Amino acid sequence: MKKFRDWIKAISGERTPVFIGFNATFDWSFVNWYFQTYLNDNPFGFGGVDIKSFYMGLTGCSWKETRSSRIPDKFKGPTAHTHNALDDAIEQAEMFERMRKVADNSI
Repeated sequence: MKKFRDWIKAISGERTPVFIGFNATFDWSFVNWYFQTYLNDNPFGFGGVDIKSFYMGLTGCSWKETRSSRIPDKFKGPTAHTHNALDDAIEQAEMFERMRKVADNSI
């Protein structure tokens, strides 16, 4: 957890790190538990951005349509969903990046 915290600080620099996840409420609870249990501090604070909710706002779809199997391929990157934590985090980052690009172009 110390290495994870140090990596987060190195990546974010002076900016505030933001937790982002595909079903962020589920993933954040585990990350928060480990940070609080082992370091008594969570560098992400309380909250984050949920990719499913972001997608819902971006497209106007229903909650049912936010399942990963229903999200169009144009939002999916090259990393496969393997259920390995690191692979899945990379996959989710790629997905969020593509969604952000679409959102940025629609303003």
